[in-house]
Amino acid sequence: MGWICSQPQSLDEISRAQRWFIFLVGVAETVLWSGNVFGWASLVHVMKMRGVYEDLCLQDLTHNPTQPNPTHLIIHHDFQSAGGCEAQDKVYALLYTIACVVYSLPGVLVGYALHHFGLVFTRVLGGGMVCVGFIFLALTSAATPNYLWGATIMLAVGGNAVRLSCLQFANLFPVGRNSAMAIISGIYTSSAGVFMLLQAMYEAGIRWDWCCLVFAAASSFVVFLTPLIPRHHIPYTSEGVGKDDDDEEEEEEEEKSVKSSILSLSSLLHAYWLFINLFGSALFVTHFNAWINKFVHSRDELSMFSRYFGLANIFCVLVTPIPGLSIDLFSYWLKKGKSGTQAQVATLQAMIAPMFVVSASVIMQTAMLLLRTPGAVYVGLVGLIINRPSVHAVGNPFIRARYPASHFNRLLGFQNSALAMLAFLQYFHFTWAQHHESLTFGLTLTAMILSLAHPLHLLSTSYLTRVLTPASPHLTSASSHLTPASPHLTPASPHLTPASPHLTPASPHLTHQ
Repeated sequence: MGWICSQPQSLDEISRAQRWFIFLVGVAETVLWSGNVFGWASLVHVMKMRGVYEDLCLQDLTHNPTQPNPTHLIIHHDFQSAGGCEAQDKVYALLYTIACVVYSLPGVLVGYALHHFGLVFTRVLGGGMVCVGFIFLALTSAATPNYLWGATIMLAVGGNAVRLSCLQFANLFPVGRNSAMAIISGIYTSSAGVFMLLQAMYEAGIRWDWCCLVFAAASSFVVFLTPLIPRHHIPYTSEGVGKDDDDEEEEEEEEKSVKSSILSLSSLLHAYWLFINLFGSALFVTHFNAWINKFVHSRDELSMFSRYFGLANIFCVLVTPIPGLSIDLFSYWLKKGKSGTQAQVATLQAMIAPMFVVSASVIMQTAMLLLRTPGAVYVGLVGLIINRPSVHAVGNPFIRARYPASHFNRLLGFQNSALAMLAFLQYFHFTWAQHHESLTFGLTLTAMILSLAHPLHLLSTSYLTRVLTPASPHLTSASSHLTPASPHLTPASPHLTPASPHLTPASPHLTHQ
């Protein structure tokens, strides 16, 4: 058990059994804890049943006595408790917006924590916050509704820290890295199903606080299993890290290189594509409960659709491996007979088709919010099953293939933080759509179509070749040393023939030109 609390210098020091154990631990943690807040619609249904922020509906009736059927809240109290009102929906929409913002906003800090402090620090921090989040959720009631804010923030920040930590586990399998990363990247969406399980347990008659405390205890295993994970990081390759942490000049150059990666055209287009597709998925969750309230006729029907929403998040597990496998398959076909930079170009172009599929499903899902039929719910949930696990499952391998491996954690962190700032738009979108629905969603769908510029720019082989060539491993310092392998020292050169007594490969005058 010498691998406990250790830091291997290369993958050769990690046995096959240990790799699979670590990877499966990462999969389990990602499935359970990395994105619980995205099951928001199921949680909102339970919170309304428990009367959390129900007083806002009573205030709404008091301040607007002329609204149609003011006695509806009293006559149909059971349904209204789960259905809510506009004032209550706005609070939950704001809460979910905050959840999405704080989920991604500390991403840059998590990325740098992983880079400098390592897995142990980041995992313990993330797992501890998820545990505390469920404890706050246990304390949430109609009398103490504000605990929901603490629960939301803890579950969001902690879940993202767990997710970003587990992403490193893809490095355990260099050959199948895209598939492994796609699984870890996409399977986090299934953790949204935890709130559906909480809903089912509560509706079965189990006390709410006991339900939450069970999940709090289970999430603490993230901390307890941490000693079985490499202390600082998963080695990038079997050849070790190859980085001298004591060399300050190299570190400074590395930081400059990271900045150039962040500001590149590909990075900016990718950030926009990532934002607009995640935004579409988040909008569906934000609007879901208020949307179905507009055409359901009973509390049972409302509960049924909320459960379907939770089940859709669980079914995302079935889709999770597909993006990575498709990228690996397309990459295998496109890379035949190619090497070096051209092979890297082929790997990036293998992501074009999956990106189009993701964008199409998000556009379809968002368009369904304009309709008022149960059929639109089913189509929207199918879109959710496709795109929710696929956005990150395609996006993260793109960053890993497009930029140096050492930039991955920090690039991911910077992009997540940038996306978080834009996530504030969710709440304004929700409130604007209450009054100008067609205009709001029309502009949203247009912005989604524009995001197709990202996969389209990958069609340019010349652009990709140009930007990838400086980072190619073939362009090393050997270009300044004229070795016998140099194309300028071929036997065919009339000035540098093997017969020349002054220009032999061993000549000391040929070490530098």
